[in-house]
Amino acid sequence: TVDDFSDLTVAEQAKSFNEADAVIMVHGEQMTNAIFAVDGTTFVEVGCKVSSLIGNPKFMELMDSTYQAVERCTEGADGNSVCVVCDSDEDDSNFTMTAVAFENLIDGVVRSLQK
Repeated sequence: TVDDFSDLTVAEQAKSFNEADAVIMVHGEQMTNAIFAVDGTTFVEVGCKVSSLIGNPKFMELMDSTYQAVERCTEGADGNSVCVVCDSDEDDSNFTMTAVAFENLIDGVVRSLQK
C-alpha cells in the first residue's frame, strides 16, 4: 500500500505498479505508472471527473487489463453507490466517498481478481 507516490523514486513507483494485482488511485498523473504494470492488472481511477488515457480500451486490451472510472454521484444515488460526492462543480474539486461505497468498490475489485 502506497499513500503518496510523490514520496517514491521512479524506480519505487515502477516496482509498486509492477507488483500490484490491482491499483486504486485518485485521478492524476501518477496513473501513468500503469506502463510498469503486468498483464491482467485491474485499474480503478477515482475522481469527480475522470478523463484518462489509461482508460483507453485499446491500451487495456494490449495489457489484458481492466479499467473502471469512479466519478461524481448522479442524482438519486444512495450511500451504497460506488461514486464520489464532490465539494464543488469544479472538475478537480475535493471529494468524499461513503465507507459503504468504498467497501463495495473494494469488494468488486476483489471479486474481479478471483475470476
